[in-house]
Amino acid sequence: MKSFLGDLIHQVDLDLQFSCEMKEDGIHVRLEGPDSSQVQADSARLLYAINHLLNQTFFRRSEDGCNFWVDCEGYRSEREQELALLSKKAAEQVRLSGQEFPFQPFPASERRIIHLALADEPGVRTQSEGTGTHRCVVVLPSY
Repeated sequence: MKSFLGDLIHQVDLDLQFSCEMKEDGIHVRLEGPDSSQVQADSARLLYAINHLLNQTFFRRSEDGCNFWVDCEGYRSEREQELALLSKKAAEQVRLSGQEFPFQPFPASERRIIHLALADEPGVRTQSEGTGTHRCVVVLPSY
C-alpha cells in the first residue's frame, strides 16, 4: 500500500509526504507538504479521490476489509467540526420556519457527518436526495 501511494503521489507530481497508522477503524493516512493546498483545493476533491482510490484498490484485497481514512494537515477534522456546526444551525432554521433545508452536494463521508450530527436532534430528520455528484442532505421537520 505504501509503495502504491508513494507512486501515486509521484505520478501526479505532488510534493507531499505521508504517514500511515493502523487504528481500530482502519488505516489512517496523513498527507503533508508544500502541495497540501492543492490536495485541499475545490472542497478537497483530490483528498477524497485519493481516499476513494485507496479504498477501492485495497479494501477488497484485504482479508479483514480494512478501510482507509486519508487526511491532509487536519482538513477533515476541521471540516467535521464545521459540518456539525452547520448542521445544528440548519436544524434550528428548520424548527423555526417549518421549511426543509437542502445542503449543497457533499461527498458521502461529509453527508454521513450531517446525518450523524442530527440523528438525535429533536424536531428534525435528515434524508439524502439526488444521485452521484448531485447527492445532498436535506434537513426536514419531523412531525
